[in-house]
Amino acid sequence: MGKGIFIVIDGMDGAGKGELIQRLQSYIFSKDKKNRILTTREPTMGIFGREIRKILKEDNGPEKNAETLLELFIKDREEHLNKTIIPFLDNVSGDNVNIVLCDRYYHSTIAFQHAQGIEMKKLLDMNRKFRKPDLALILDLNPEIALKRLSARQKEKFEQIDFMKRLRENFLSLNRHIDDNIKVIDASKSAEEVFESVKKEIGGIV
Repeated sequence: MGKGIFIVIDGMDGAGKGELIQRLQSYIFSKDKKNRILTTREPTMGIFGREIRKILKEDNGPEKNAETLLELFIKDREEHLNKTIIPFLDNVSGDNVNIVLCDRYYHSTIAFQHAQGIEMKKLLDMNRKFRKPDLALILDLNPEIALKRLSARQKEKFEQIDFMKRLRENFLSLNRHIDDNIKVIDASKSAEEVFESVKKEIGGIV
């Protein structure tokens, strides 16, 4: 009988999430052609996601618009789950396996908006209603390395060293606050080494 598997890849910018998801998609499909894979991301390109992207692009101070961003992320996530993720996971036929690979999820909202100053309890309460992933991979990276990797493009509001240090601490503390299947991956290694580490973690569920 078929099933749906929900995998989240998260962590700070510069950790290599995008490249990893592309490699994972190819790898999972090559393992078994019955695997149907959807790659998606947050913020989405929906109405709330576009507003988030606008704020992230135009704001300068990392602490600005924390409450506004939180509200938008919650609305964006609700729409994302109801219109995209859950229909795909639940629409399984025969012995197919439907797998969602999501670039960022509520782990990012909790880590980023807590670094912006919002209480952890409020963040946990507002995200508790959402579907839990079967696996959440947190790509961990030293902020200095992340900034070097991002130096080729214009920096966004959260890409400042002090903020990123708080952000990293928040990502690494998620295991203490959320009852998810969270695995921390050392993203300072080569892309190949990171991919090998990830393959080991997903081996039990894909």
